[in-house]
Amino acid sequence: RDRAAMTLTVLGSSSKGNGYILDNGNEALILECGVNVKDAKKALKFNIRKVSGCIVTHQHNDHAGHITKYADLFHTLALPEVWMAKGYSGTHAVTAESGKTYQMGNFLVMPFNLSHDVPCVGYLIQHPDMGLMMFATDTCELDYTIPGLNHVLIECNYSVDALRRAIEEHRTDESQVARLAKSHLEFASTKSFLSRNDLSKVAEVVLIHLSGNNADEERFVSEIQALTGKPTYAAFPGLTVELNKL
Repeated sequence: RDRAAMTLTVLGSSSKGNGYILDNGNEALILECGVNVKDAKKALKFNIRKVSGCIVTHQHNDHAGHITKYADLFHTLALPEVWMAKGYSGTHAVTAESGKTYQMGNFLVMPFNLSHDVPCVGYLIQHPDMGLMMFATDTCELDYTIPGLNHVLIECNYSVDALRRAIEEHRTDESQVARLAKSHLEFASTKSFLSRNDLSKVAEVVLIHLSGNNADEERFVSEIQALTGKPTYAAFPGLTVELNKL
């Protein structure tokens, strides 16, 4: 058959709830279980038979709050700590191990360790219709070099200056400085990852999990687009991006 186009659909990308779908029309992979399963079904036009599985990064509710509903329907891959935190052990619960590759339909997924305030992984996701995607969220550092990337889905949660401004304007509490430094990716760290990696075959960069108070979306998008020379998007519910292969 002709190569189908893989599309990324954003269901949510904030502390209110995170969820993304990779879908080529024939099969789909769900990333995160932080939004209501009804929203995922709707985005899939209720064709849930094509879902090969779900992958989850960590136990916080904005990423895993609805995991039991998803795992009742789909094979769901998550760290043992996530299953323990949610008290779930159904037959679709697959325990993720960092560095191991899992097959979900034609998707190959490999978890890798991230630095958050609870055990957390990112994922490398490979599919014939899109090539290789890196998905990394909720981490205070991202020091990896990953060869052969085609798509980058990367946290860009806050910047130091936007955070300072938010504290001065009493929109963010001072205590957030220490918490964010240990749990989320700052703008400079996002840029550092992108600078360090070979992006010659990358089609686009999608910035995810921007903070409502401590981010500067316009600046993040324009500076990262200038740095990488790649189309750059900030994720919001309803955003769809066609994942072309370069």
